[in-house]
Amino acid sequence: MVGGVVSAVGLGSLASASAVSAATSPNNDTIVDKLASKFNLNKEEVKQVFEDERKAHMAEREARVADKLQALVDNKTITAEQKTAIEAKLTELKSKHQANRDAMKDMTPEERKAKFDAERSALEAWAKDQGLDLSKLKGIFMSERGHGREHGKH
Repeated sequence: MVGGVVSAVGLGSLASASAVSAATSPNNDTIVDKLASKFNLNKEEVKQVFEDERKAHMAEREARVADKLQALVDNKTITAEQKTAIEAKLTELKSKHQANRDAMKDMTPEERKAKFDAERSALEAWAKDQGLDLSKLKGIFMSERGHGREHGKH
């Protein structure tokens, strides 16, 4: 029933990683609270639906990235070694993002922008050292539509 209610109120429009992440963060249970209250549902079950959706979304994105990386190797845009380096960098960035999530909440917009700019510069320097052109890696470090992280932006 929880899944049906969440779908009925438009989970499709809420299912971006940031919306689902915000819905399940400890300091921002607003969406979960509202759904649980409005439809008289168990808050923990609603929260689990959002968490499951977030995990599924991330797994789908990781699969798309893996496919894109392999296609870049197959068409000789990058080497197998560069693919391995990119995969390691993505793992590193994901860990950093998760570790810094709470600290980012307490930053001002200016502080966040400065941090993102520094991360972008570090990624660009790393890419240069790897002989990579980030403009050829759309959908790897940023989404195809330009949303989400753009060369390290969150």
